[in-house]
Amino acid sequence: MRDRLDELFVDEDFAAWYPADGRPGLSPARLALVSVLQYAENLTDRQAAEAVRRRLDWKYCLGLELDDAGFDFSVLSEFRDRLAEGDRADRLLAVMVERLAAAGLVKRRGRVRTDSPHVLAAVRRLNRGELVAETLRMALEELVVNGEEWLAALVTADWGDRYGRPVRYDRLPRGGDALIAYVLRVGEDGMHILRAVNDADAPPGLRELPAVEVLRQVWVQQYWIDEDGRLCWRGLKSSRDRASRRTTERRNTGKASADGRPDPASARVPWSGMEIVTPHDPEARYSQKVTAAGQRDWIGYRDHQTETCDEIGPNVIVQVTTRPAPEQDIDALDLIHEGLTTQGFQPTEHVVDSGYISPDSIHHAAQKWDITLFGPVRDDPQAGKRPGFAKQDFRIDWQARTLTCPNGVTSPAWKPTLGDGHPRLSVLFPRKACRECADRLKCTGNAEGKGRHVFLMP
Repeated sequence: MRDRLDELFVDEDFAAWYPADGRPGLSPARLALVSVLQYAENLTDRQAAEAVRRRLDWKYCLGLELDDAGFDFSVLSEFRDRLAEGDRADRLLAVMVERLAAAGLVKRRGRVRTDSPHVLAAVRRLNRGELVAETLRMALEELVVNGEEWLAALVTADWGDRYGRPVRYDRLPRGGDALIAYVLRVGEDGMHILRAVNDADAPPGLRELPAVEVLRQVWVQQYWIDEDGRLCWRGLKSSRDRASRRTTERRNTGKASADGRPDPASARVPWSGMEIVTPHDPEARYSQKVTAAGQRDWIGYRDHQTETCDEIGPNVIVQVTTRPAPEQDIDALDLIHEGLTTQGFQPTEHVVDSGYISPDSIHHAAQKWDITLFGPVRDDPQAGKRPGFAKQDFRIDWQARTLTCPNGVTSPAWKPTLGDGHPRLSVLFPRKACRECADRLKCTGNAEGKGRHVFLMP
């Protein structure tokens, strides 16, 4: 690294991280390179600090004198805290990749590949009772710091027993009725605080506190108000809800139906893409993924890492996109291409797995980004459900805007429509022609005599 890159980082790269006045600190460029070496060798902070003091190869790479005494190991943790603020990590990665490219180790227009490992949030899993109590406790702690006298007038002595220490399952009431009574008590306490911070007499700024905003969102997601004005505990999602998932997600939580009565679907907790599962990391989400090894579930994020994979040169991670855990891989593809292009590393070929691939994404990557997308395209999901004709068995006439089935029946002209929010062409064969066809059951898969319905991409 020293011979090919000289100084991978320089202190000017970190000028905005530290105050301009005060006692000079350790070189942030050196700490950044120590962090790279530490990760490469899987060392703890103590071991990395000891390597800086004792190892000649590290001293050579860092440009240190042989008698340099190094630094205390706690400095590395403080450096990582600074690195985690805002988009500093992304900008530092971009600086490193830029210098690797200048040294001829990375091609700007080469071949890259992307995969999405899971990122686990550093939190304990909470059940719903723990969630609401812990959320209220954290909001109270932040309110104590910012408005202690104001808060003291709102709470009573029993609040200290309920929220004076972190909530744990073994301290919650046992039994269904007792637990429901407890979470409703917590709900009323939370509503008391939310009404107070939104009152005109509340000190300014309290309602904008991060923990108070999390409290508001969690209460919207876990409680609802019935037609009599009573606070109620939301029910769990049912299989019936899954059939109308998109509609439920678009619906405002707690919204009433047209006749003024609460909508039963709104009385259930929201879907995982929306639901806060811990106040300690409000952006972390619950997700499940089915793999060849079985079903895997986690709380956290998806981390889309893109690395170079040319035949010559090292494989280097050049771009990272972190998204909520429930978001599908294919939904992050445009952000990945935008990030690569912004960095000046627009690849000629991008290799991905089936989670990123669809005919739409292949076409979009080529048209918008001039990137050739490689990966296994998933089979027609309907093909295995019936032994008859698949979409590729139909002949397309783009000039006449029609389809012709394997038995020679030609459809009326197709009509433009939307499918999953994307433009599609809707082709509907005549019901009479399909009803009289001997291959109807093999083709349409229904016994009601409906015509075959095919969707095409424009």
